[in-house]
Amino acid sequence: MKQIDSTVEPGETVIQVVIAVPIVLSMLLIAVQAMLFMHSAQIASLAASKGASIAATSQGDVVEALNLATVTAAELGAQLVGTPTAVIENDFALVNVRVAVPKVAPFFPDSVLRHGIEPLENFVQEVDR
Repeated sequence: MKQIDSTVEPGETVIQVVIAVPIVLSMLLIAVQAMLFMHSAQIASLAASKGASIAATSQGDVVEALNLATVTAAELGAQLVGTPTAVIENDFALVNVRVAVPKVAPFFPDSVLRHGIEPLENFVQEVDR
């Protein structure tokens, strides 16, 4: 029988696998968690901006803005943390939406908060321009 000259010590492959597999899996879980965080942040941004735009166009109707922000987040499959808030001040509509982030890996936030701000529309008659 022919012997192969090997530089690999017996058991060295097992040690390499025991070290490499947890590192690779950790990197994969962190990448997935980062993607979930960014996805949740995008949903929160969209819901907040839609709520702010409806509040700005409907003469400051805060209830309609909150309803649209809640419906938008629900339609996209997000879970809201608390209820969105809407404020009309200084001719701007501001809507805050907080969305829960699914947990896959540790050391990431549980939720993400995004703001939507739009200037209130000011309708001016053509005669007054």
